[in-house]
Amino acid sequence: MAVPNPERELARLEKLLKSKEPARAIFVVGPARFFREEAVEMALARIPADAELRRIDGGEPTDGRELDDLRGAGLFGSGTWLCVRRAEKWLDSVREELAGLLPKIGQGCGLLLEAQKLDRRTKAGKALAAAAEVFEFRELYTEPYDRARSPLEAESVGWIEKRARKLGLSLMPEAAFLVQTVVGSDPAEIVPELRRIRDAVGDARRNLGPDDLRQHLHVAFESTPFELAEAVLSGDRARAMRSAAAVFERGVRTRDGGHMDPGGVFPFVVSWLWQSLAKALAGRRLLDAGMRPADVAGRVGVRTFVERFVAQVEGNPAPRLERGLELLLQAQRDLRSTGESPRWILERFLAGYFRGVEPLKEVAGRFPA
Repeated sequence: MAVPNPERELARLEKLLKSKEPARAIFVVGPARFFREEAVEMALARIPADAELRRIDGGEPTDGRELDDLRGAGLFGSGTWLCVRRAEKWLDSVREELAGLLPKIGQGCGLLLEAQKLDRRTKAGKALAAAAEVFEFRELYTEPYDRARSPLEAESVGWIEKRARKLGLSLMPEAAFLVQTVVGSDPAEIVPELRRIRDAVGDARRNLGPDDLRQHLHVAFESTPFELAEAVLSGDRARAMRSAAAVFERGVRTRDGGHMDPGGVFPFVVSWLWQSLAKALAGRRLLDAGMRPADVAGRVGVRTFVERFVAQVEGNPAPRLERGLELLLQAQRDLRSTGESPRWILERFLAGYFRGVEPLKEVAGRFPA
């Protein structure tokens, strides 16, 4: 059975907590730490005020008497709730005893358990899952199930839009995608950034697009080859230089949210720039040949951020784009032959690209249609 969207699991938990007979055993499991923590905090907030609450770290030794707390009410409260975080090791040590205890938890008592995984293959594991309300939280999908669809349709992009609205910020899908591209896919990093953007833009009652966010995202977070290429094709030299500095100072994130090896940053950036300039050049030649601007993007295979691509094609004459491709080739040669810093080589490329629009003499005819 497929694990549902994390927000649906949170909604299901909230419904359970508001019911007249809330569960006495709640297991919060799954690989998504951010959503596990939200679920645990939600459940803790609903524990009766007169109940005793005992918290333990499942990765640390305990006195071994915590299960006794679940057998009945204490002396000074209506009952005891036991909250076990990082419960994997603890669960292994008490699995059999806990499986027998859960159906007999005393009145007013309860167990809130948080772990990355609940092994349901064993008899005891199946008994635990049957006796508790289990909420499983997976990571958000950062790409559409159908890879042919727009990346704006990714589950994570939609989640960023919804979470932003919760925080009082209205984002266009393109802006939400930009947040993911720059900040990464970890909700624990995205939410603080959304709060910071909200505080920076003030009372914004309209939908915010990528251009509204860009100046704020530049300040404290990483940049990406995508953003660098966009700055180059938009003719924004200052933003391009800031982006180039960021990819070397803060690194480039990989698909899994980690950081790319520093040695791979320059080739990746140059490859993305090459693809972006080459597509823009192909589009410009079609435009110069008389094709309608509205048809250019589809002809060269651009299906996302179409309006932006068309604007870049219209704003960059073919000689400038040819110059950019030649300078990228020179940058790769310099990296192999001079031993200079990759960052300096990239900054030199930007200086050369923004110096003028006329093609270098050796570029003429280098990139035939």
